[in-house]
Amino acid sequence: MKCTRFIWLVLIIMVVMLFGANEVAAASKWQIKFGHDHKVTSPHHAAAMFMKNKIEQGSGGKIKVTIYPASVLGTGTQMVEMLQAGAIQMLAVPTSNVQVIDPPLRILDLPFLFRDKKSLYRHLKGDFGQALFDPLLKKNIVGLAYWESGFKELTCKYPIYQPTDLKGLKFRIMPSPIIREQFKALGAAPVPIDFHELYNALQQGVVDGEENPLVGIATMKLYEVQNYVTMTNHAWLGYAVMVNKHFLESLPGKFQRLICDVAKESTDYEIKLLNEENRKYLETIEKSGTKIIELSPQQRRAFQAAVKPVYRWFVKNVKDGNKYLHMIQK
Repeated sequence: MKCTRFIWLVLIIMVVMLFGANEVAAASKWQIKFGHDHKVTSPHHAAAMFMKNKIEQGSGGKIKVTIYPASVLGTGTQMVEMLQAGAIQMLAVPTSNVQVIDPPLRILDLPFLFRDKKSLYRHLKGDFGQALFDPLLKKNIVGLAYWESGFKELTCKYPIYQPTDLKGLKFRIMPSPIIREQFKALGAAPVPIDFHELYNALQQGVVDGEENPLVGIATMKLYEVQNYVTMTNHAWLGYAVMVNKHFLESLPGKFQRLICDVAKESTDYEIKLLNEENRKYLETIEKSGTKIIELSPQQRRAFQAAVKPVYRWFVKNVKDGNKYLHMIQK
């Protein structure tokens, strides 16, 4: 298995090098291959383009950034491996794709973790957000910033009004043990499926439903193969924007600072775009004929109560889990 993964990684590195060879500008001394998993119509791609333009302009053309959207380089987990190996230099993927090498990031998948967006952003831009990125340094990765897809909703071929409605259903999950435990607590069967394969899995009935923010549901047109969207806002889907550590340290200090500063700027840019688009996403879903289900406060409390076991799992299975929880409960 390890041999197969090594061969796969070598092949991917060769493909990326060949794919990007024609993109290299003669005047550019450094090349950044930047991968992400969203379509070019998404706020995520717009934020990547924002970073590309700022880095290229700020470096006077000495750094060239080539963006690889929509998982063209592989799955999120595969791209994380490529980032570690230096096959690509920058990456933006859901934090769930990074949790194998950075377990504290699992906390961001906990359902009903933050009171509101204001609290969320304050903590991610402070010591809490940096503490979650720190373990990546030993993995040859520097965490730069957090983007978001927003708070997640449940989509399904059946109506979901209360936790018991999920019992026995198959739900797609990202590669996150927290999300796995969440759906187990709700009585559903969690099935790991990569994002770019999700539409077909729903269409073919491999799974009955899934969870995603509005941007994922709308841009991937998941509403075409789902009958209901239940507005649970139960958990936040964040993106880790990262750079290969060896590559970053190979740059002059002024360009290291440029990349770090631009990444932080891109957070506010991406969030602003996403918030502007969310109303349009909801309208698109509604116009398709997919039914939107709004929960009452009582129904929402029922979901909160049902997923409490996930917090116990987190504290038991993530080293210093209580420490990270305490950081956001101050």
